[in-house]
Amino acid sequence: MRSAPFTLLLSAFLCAAGCSDSGDGDGGETTGSGGATGGTTSGGTTSGTPSGATTGSGEASASSGATTGSGDTTSASNGATSGSGGATSGSGTGGEGTGGSDGTGGGASARVPAASASTLREAGEKANPPLLIGAAISGGGLGNNDYKRVAAAEHNYVTAENEMKWDALEPSAGNFSWGSADNIVNWARQNNMKVKGHTLVWHSQLPGWMSSMTGKANVEAAMRRHITQVMGHFKDRLDHWDVVNEAVQTDSDTGVGNPRMRPTVFYNQIGESYIDLAFQIAREQDPKAKLYYNDYSIDARNDKVEFVYNMVKGMVDRGVPIDGVGFQMHIGPPNNEAGGADVAANMKRFTDLGLEVLISEMDINRCGGVVTAEEQLTYYHDIVAACFKEPKCTAVTFWGINDGRSWLNSWSGALCNGQSSQSLLFNDQYGKKETYNRVMNALLGK
Repeated sequence: MRSAPFTLLLSAFLCAAGCSDSGDGDGGETTGSGGATGGTTSGGTTSGTPSGATTGSGEASASSGATTGSGDTTSASNGATSGSGGATSGSGTGGEGTGGSDGTGGGASARVPAASASTLREAGEKANPPLLIGAAISGGGLGNNDYKRVAAAEHNYVTAENEMKWDALEPSAGNFSWGSADNIVNWARQNNMKVKGHTLVWHSQLPGWMSSMTGKANVEAAMRRHITQVMGHFKDRLDHWDVVNEAVQTDSDTGVGNPRMRPTVFYNQIGESYIDLAFQIAREQDPKAKLYYNDYSIDARNDKVEFVYNMVKGMVDRGVPIDGVGFQMHIGPPNNEAGGADVAANMKRFTDLGLEVLISEMDINRCGGVVTAEEQLTYYHDIVAACFKEPKCTAVTFWGINDGRSWLNSWSGALCNGQSSQSLLFNDQYGKKETYNRVMNALLGK
């Protein structure tokens, strides 16, 4: 558990806004070291490609062992929004509410769980309103029959682990490679699964020609071409997109200290307006798509979430076409641990802006003995329960299918040293773990 003095003051502020309990972490994610080998990435997503990825925090792939995960956890104790004020209610099952937590002014009732379900997918589909249950899918994984069987049975929402990042889709300027991404999208559609495009604009996993580009007009033109071509190619097959990923950094990847815009090629050449521009271009390409901002360490009460909240609020106030915010939720080494009340309170702040929220990249790393077995089970239940109780939390995506394929196993920052991170819901043989049972209980309101 990590904490910082700043969080004590911020906790008091947020609780005044409607939290019911205090958490024990202050969020966070760490950067992958190593620079331009395509293996490192920022806080969570990395690819196995050799093209100049930059450090940061966010997402990572099982194949290339290179990035840090972002920490997001939530607690089940943070119930559904309550009546008149929309404040989150206390522990337990979470009651229904008619408050303003959905940000629409009219309020929303708590999500009603299914009476029973045999798979996570069924539990999500039978809930009212439904909750998408997702997984990061790799092209390599689809070569394994057990992987495909479990992925299709338990999930109805897909994020390509690496195959839709810039270096994979546009390895050279203006020349696009669609094969690997198309395979994942086609497989998902054959199994009646939605797909979220991930990700259009990100500082990491950029090909060298893009990361070294100079000149505002040149970078704007390249960004516009990439968004236009990628969304155009997948139009009518994808209607959810991570438009901008991890635009903010702090001195600590736990989200503490000097929050600021990340010095990416986009920010350095265009300025902060590149974010608005990316969303505007995306909306031009698909007026009906859901467009998300995605980041790590915005789950706890820390400097980073304040910065991101104000950034997103400014976008909403300016009329930028943003539909929601993704909480990555990579938990454990080298990232943060955040209490459920913290996560639920932060989700509510964004939904009060009229936005959706979603858990976009969840895993909980056991390596290094930082997160105990019991803590992992509690986090898995409470995080999913907090999302489930918020009607405008629309999806929970786990970053992988089984432990053996987790990107955490091979990345040094995760402290696994080649051993299993034990971070997911299925073991190496694709058997259900107790983590699975805790998630199912949360989806069934238990």
